[in-house]
Amino acid sequence: MSSVSQYPVSLDQPLGAGTPGVGRDAGGDCLDTGSPLHGAVETLLGRIKNWSFRSDHLLHLSVPVPRTSPFRWLQAAPAGERSLWQNREGDESIAGIGIAVELSAREAAAYPALLRRVHDTLGGQATAFIGGLSFDGLPGRDDWEGFPAARFVLPAIELRRQAGQYRLGVNLLAGSRRDFMTRKTRLIAALCHLRQTTADGPLPPPVRITRRVDHMDFDTCSRHIGNILTHITQGLIRKVVLARRVDLQLTAPPPAFLTLERWHQSNPGSFCFAMENGERLFMGCSPERLFSRVGRHVFTESLAGTVRRGGTAQEDTALERILLQDPKLIHEHELVTRYVREQIAPWITQIEGPAQARIFKLDRIQHRYLPIHATLREGVRDDQLLAALHPTPAVCGFPRSEARDLISRQETAHRGWYSGVIGRICPQRSEFAVAIRSTLLHRNQALCYSGVGIVEGSDPEAEWNELEAKIESFLAVLES
Repeated sequence: MSSVSQYPVSLDQPLGAGTPGVGRDAGGDCLDTGSPLHGAVETLLGRIKNWSFRSDHLLHLSVPVPRTSPFRWLQAAPAGERSLWQNREGDESIAGIGIAVELSAREAAAYPALLRRVHDTLGGQATAFIGGLSFDGLPGRDDWEGFPAARFVLPAIELRRQAGQYRLGVNLLAGSRRDFMTRKTRLIAALCHLRQTTADGPLPPPVRITRRVDHMDFDTCSRHIGNILTHITQGLIRKVVLARRVDLQLTAPPPAFLTLERWHQSNPGSFCFAMENGERLFMGCSPERLFSRVGRHVFTESLAGTVRRGGTAQEDTALERILLQDPKLIHEHELVTRYVREQIAPWITQIEGPAQARIFKLDRIQHRYLPIHATLREGVRDDQLLAALHPTPAVCGFPRSEARDLISRQETAHRGWYSGVIGRICPQRSEFAVAIRSTLLHRNQALCYSGVGIVEGSDPEAEWNELEAKIESFLAVLES
């Protein structure tokens, strides 16, 4: 079943109270603080004060602002309800503070109804929900408490970048006149707080790792791989993705969005995302697109097969040749490519894509990559594409059902939203990434995840090295 709650920025106290240089004049207006966003906030405040109640109708307004780093903007914001989505090309981002509307589901069967609510809520407004799905279609447990099977939020205040332009926007939705007045008052208070917030404050001291706990050591990993290879030899399965979790104890809670910014700078060709739920924040830099839809055009891809980057240009080129020629890596990539094409076939009228694989390079590793472009049949919905493609063989295995069953029996660390789906969605267009190369932050702890695809010919030592390489980039930026 699904649920919906609608509310603005949550406040422990009235925003701006007790803060030097922030307050209200006799008429209830914000006092001048000199923030770089001062003019935009003034415009929004002037317009919002004239808003009138419209039952269950989304009110949205945005105004241009100077270039502003979404990472620094979010780092300076109150914690608890921050969100971020940035596409792989880096030319579109949505950063959110607070929540105007929250939609959630406790099981995969409720996804279609949830996504219809997203479309119905937005209508033709120029904004979008940010959110995602868990790996297994189930609510989170243990360390993932509070993360349901699916959760999408419409920010109360948003900073958007699109086509080189930055806009500061607000959203408000209420079901009663009394509720509307409460939300409107709190939204004004939140803007007053934002007005005095600067994204250029002093940087916090770096954190240090004091303890590392590996939930799977090399011997355990080797046993798991041996078990998977036995299933493959018996013809029961063709690929299974083995996931590993590493827990890091830190000297202090890390500055999440500054850390994410550094992570993205070292992996500029990645999707960048963050979803905060109270004291827990899931974030990452994923190289893999699940799909992007613009109208009836859908763009997806197969990304699988991995080798590390070389220390020199010559070594990197040699490793690239291995990636293109190694039979095991070719086989692994072909499984994913075949799966993607077969899964979307019922929903499309035509499909295009290059015949030869390309190379997708990141800071520590490189992958085989093949883009796919298709035209959707009339009336195909995002939930149908999500059901068809998620989880892909790149994070689950093939056949999907058998691989998922083996994963549920073998893995001891709960994946939660790791290897799930995360993205942005509105009626006109949507885009989702596979939620890999990610971490879950909770106070001064970071739970890091990585996965590796096991197919015929997999070598335990090589797969272990790949698992480690996939979390090295986060380890490198955490203490930098």
